[in-house]
Amino acid sequence: MDTALRAFYHVPILGWLTKDAVHGAPDAKYYFVINILIFYAFLVYLIGYPFLIVTALTATGLALTSIVTLTAVDLVDNSLRARRYRREQRRK
Repeated sequence: MDTALRAFYHVPILGWLTKDAVHGAPDAKYYFVINILIFYAFLVYLIGYPFLIVTALTATGLALTSIVTLTAVDLVDNSLRARRYRREQRRK
């Protein structure tokens, strides 16, 4: 993992900005976010409205997937439910 991260830091522009945001000055993180937003606005200007729609649909899919994943933990892992049930039985 460390080798892949070091290799990513050598990628022009994106790797350099990421390395500076992680290891650079404290305000470099804010500049990184501003650069990403400007790059996103440039892509919306260049590609147009379909890029904005595809981004929104992708974000919707990721949000729905994360909600289902976070709320379905009890369905998959029964040990949490069993521990909670035992705790409630001890309290009574």
